[in-house]
Amino acid sequence: NGMLGFNQACKIALVPFPFPFAQMVSLSLCFLLWIFPIVVEHFTQSVIFTPVIVCLVVTGYWGLNEIAIELENPFGNDDNDLPLEAVHNSFMRFLDELLCAPAISNTHSTWKDLKRVE
Repeated sequence: NGMLGFNQACKIALVPFPFPFAQMVSLSLCFLLWIFPIVVEHFTQSVIFTPVIVCLVVTGYWGLNEIAIELENPFGNDDNDLPLEAVHNSFMRFLDELLCAPAISNTHSTWKDLKRVE
């Protein structure tokens, strides 16, 4: 259903993400960046494993946050945004083909007649 899809897209585009939540996530990531190495070093007590674990975990969480920021606004002109104009043009071409297609007449009056033709 085209109108349902349009309304779903409008909901995504028009409902803003709560700014305080986004700020708290950024603050928590900064806190994690400073505290996590101390905690990992306390548990591992290794000079080799601590930086590796900290780098992987902090980079992973920071990457998830960047993905969430990109997904927060999927409509726009960035490289990773949805091609809304192309989707719209494709949908309009489909509607034009649907409306301009010749009508198919139903020459079979009953189900039995349809089964005999096959």
